[in-house]
Amino acid sequence: MEQYLVDHGLKVTVVDTKGRCLVADRDFSPGEIVLDQEPYSSVLDAESKSLRCDACFRCSENLQRCSACKSVSYCCTSCQRKEWKLHKSECQMMVKLSQAKQKLPPPSLRLIVRLVIKRRLQASNVFPRTNVDNFEIVEALPTHFSETGEERLVLYAQMSNLVKAIVTPLEVDLKETCELFCRIACNAHTICDDEFRPVGTGLYPVVSIINHSCAPNSVLLFDGRRAIVRAIQKIDRGTEVTLSYVELAGSTKTRQKALKEQYYFSCHCTRCMNAETTEGTREDSILEGYKCSNEQCDGAVIQERDQPYFRCILCGLTHDGDKFKRLESMATKLTEEANAAVKSGNDARARSIFEQTEAIQTTLYHRYSVHLMRTRDGLLKVCMSLKDWNAALKYCHLTLPAYERSYSMKSPLVGLQYYTLGKLQWFLGDSLEEISGVEVLNRAKEILSITHGSSSKLVQELSSMLLEVNMEAAYRVQKGLMK
Repeated sequence: MEQYLVDHGLKVTVVDTKGRCLVADRDFSPGEIVLDQEPYSSVLDAESKSLRCDACFRCSENLQRCSACKSVSYCCTSCQRKEWKLHKSECQMMVKLSQAKQKLPPPSLRLIVRLVIKRRLQASNVFPRTNVDNFEIVEALPTHFSETGEERLVLYAQMSNLVKAIVTPLEVDLKETCELFCRIACNAHTICDDEFRPVGTGLYPVVSIINHSCAPNSVLLFDGRRAIVRAIQKIDRGTEVTLSYVELAGSTKTRQKALKEQYYFSCHCTRCMNAETTEGTREDSILEGYKCSNEQCDGAVIQERDQPYFRCILCGLTHDGDKFKRLESMATKLTEEANAAVKSGNDARARSIFEQTEAIQTTLYHRYSVHLMRTRDGLLKVCMSLKDWNAALKYCHLTLPAYERSYSMKSPLVGLQYYTLGKLQWFLGDSLEEISGVEVLNRAKEILSITHGSSSKLVQELSSMLLEVNMEAAYRVQKGLMK
């Protein structure tokens, strides 16, 4: 692996407080690929199995199911042949389960089954090993076994027994398999499409060396199932390469809680260290605090440490905490109902509930609140599904300032939100919105060319749209239809 990293301008160092770190051994420019890797093991989620190829993870309208197990599909003969050495053993196991009228394993189990099969095939030289595709680098990943709670370990033990039953006659060590579940829990990545919609899970041992930061200098995206790490800012030689492990739209307390629960560490990045300053406290309170009732104030309200009352950090006005908690409880319950309606496909009901939630949250939270942002994002999606484009435009406008506040301006999520806004502005046909739409689409391209790469399908589609939009805008100006 060392030579592979050297060839990519990278090296691994060890820091007492962090363990292994991936460090740039040359300068990387914004948009440049730092690292890319195929997964050691991967699996599509249940919703994507009928839409995507099991080998390349790309969508296809011509999927052909495996004629034997009928549990996987491929987009072409080439993909099927490429996967056959790995799928052959799995296929026999799935057929055996079907004949016994037993349920096929869920994706979480299937990922481990595939990992166990590949390990055995590589050990017997049936499947090739490379410097970055071997079980030894998987074993080098941390398990955090001793830090894993008893309840979770019991669950992993039960799942390990299921894996053993599935992969018979292959020998399986239950303790090793339990440790594999621990490794997957804190090292696997959710595989997403270009718009960050989850499609599956994969284990990328080299990518997993990259440590977390709440202000990362790189972003992880996927081309099919291939992981691609791109620099989103200049990374100087000697600088550690970092990614975000958790949702960044949240307060320091929320991010630290998520990191501790799943990855068993506390973050000490610059953003987290800034939380103790006046500026950091204000930022956290805006993202997750309450709205100050003083109409002349743009501050946010938080509970004073070790005190029963709530105070605005800007004007100092005290507030009734019980009222906040009561409204927050109502909003949380409504959000759960709205999300359930979305899941069941009832967009009209979801919209109605989201609108009730927004009405409460508008009085409860600061305008940059992540809670309000997510509700409006939900409204944006259901309005687009219902083809109410004017309402969708309204909510996209409302979410963008919160996106810019919650994420880095170089975040792909900000770029995608700009892209959505630009498309809505242009296609709605209002001349003022059309002009703004061109500017917004250009901004989207600027960001997404860095995060996704200028040759990505998404950016190519955006470039084609911009060309068409600019030509039409020029024609309308010439005809006097736009000012």
